[in-house]
Amino acid sequence: MNPYEVLGVDKNASPDEIKKAYRKLSKEHHPDVGGDENKFKDIASAYDILSNPEKKQQYDTFGSGGGSGNPFGGFEDILSQMFGGNPFGRQRAKRGADIQVSVKMSLTDVITGAVKKITYQKNGKCAPCNGKGGEESIKCNSCNGTGQTVKNIQTGFGMMQQAISCMTCEGTGYIVKNKCNTCRGAGVAPKMESINVNIPAGVSNGMQLNMQGAGHEIKDGINGDLFIRIDEIPDDNFRREGNNLNHEIWISISEAVLGTSKTIKAPTGELKFNIEPGCDSGKVFNFSGKGTPNVSHDGRHYGSGNLFVKVNVKIPKKVNNETKSLFEELKKHEM
Repeated sequence: MNPYEVLGVDKNASPDEIKKAYRKLSKEHHPDVGGDENKFKDIASAYDILSNPEKKQQYDTFGSGGGSGNPFGGFEDILSQMFGGNPFGRQRAKRGADIQVSVKMSLTDVITGAVKKITYQKNGKCAPCNGKGGEESIKCNSCNGTGQTVKNIQTGFGMMQQAISCMTCEGTGYIVKNKCNTCRGAGVAPKMESINVNIPAGVSNGMQLNMQGAGHEIKDGINGDLFIRIDEIPDDNFRREGNNLNHEIWISISEAVLGTSKTIKAPTGELKFNIEPGCDSGKVFNFSGKGTPNVSHDGRHYGSGNLFVKVNVKIPKKVNNETKSLFEELKKHEM
């Protein structure tokens, strides 16, 4: 997918132009107005790339899976997998490890959205050495300060040179003489992190939210990401199927015959409805838009599911003589 072609903008488009194009196309192709859902997702994905400076630069440089921005296309990635490094000598930034946590969400949280405080342990910048790993850094002799060493590899294409991260300095290009007593030269140390996360309405069990840069830090590199897994708590009264909710109520035989009014406390608020005389057991009432919100992969909402209420008629297991006589009389009239 070429995000520029999807949004209909050129590479020199300003952020405002990109946003304007996205808003126009997302309205035209929104599923609520009869648009194609796959097209809508492509538009959202394209905007996700071009609205993020880091992702945009990465796409402009490498393309998507070896696009036009990379003169070697996908060939470099293939060689990298074959030889375990970067055959063309470009040093790739080190990256901290990702972290995965889970957050519990009630049905009410799912419907309204919620702000959740998440506390987790991560490797963060070491305070005593300010992330440097120690004092008195000197240039690494093994790589001459480049952070890379080169080795020759015999391949089916002939002899090739492979650039790998220097093992001596771990790709930093320098050696710390006096290592920090706290981090032992790593530049990072364990710490507890607490953040407030806005969980959008409509999430579902097992869904993951990605917070870029909130994962483990690493010296002279970029942070990993934090993945937040949704752990939805089953509700005692309302069963969720996709974005629809199912609920059951019980009424007496007399209520089924004569009709009645009922009020249920739904997650979206109280619902009052009438049950007409002669209601069959198993009858289902459909309340449109009273389910959970539909949410796209970029966190935007488009409508809500439905609430289905099934009415069951309660049959008494034991009846006294008076009640029995009433039913016998009713049976005569039915015949």
